[in-house]
Amino acid sequence: MITRKMNERITFLERKYMKDENGDLIDDDKVLFSCWAEVPKSTTKEFRDRSSEGIEEMKKRKTRKVFYIRFRKDVDTGLHVEWRGEKYEVVDIGEDWQSKDMLMITCEVIK
Repeated sequence: MITRKMNERITFLERKYMKDENGDLIDDDKVLFSCWAEVPKSTTKEFRDRSSEGIEEMKKRKTRKVFYIRFRKDVDTGLHVEWRGEKYEVVDIGEDWQSKDMLMITCEVIK
């Protein structure tokens, strides 16, 4: 892992639902931790392939992000990530159990 590429700060949140004074459910995000992450750039092949893809696939790519962080055991798909003012839902985690070096976290924008 090249740590100098980890130049973006992301925050992991746990979403809890609480009732307000009127009895309505509101979501309350509790900050679990912040860490440095790498956000990989798109490859030339992905840019070339976008012209032949459908519009739905292009929209999906805009709403999905991949983050690489140092290996941690306390990250799961029930968490949310905040990055550059946008909140994302963790949809997939790729663990490197052999070298325990990094986690690849795939997130999708919360609408």
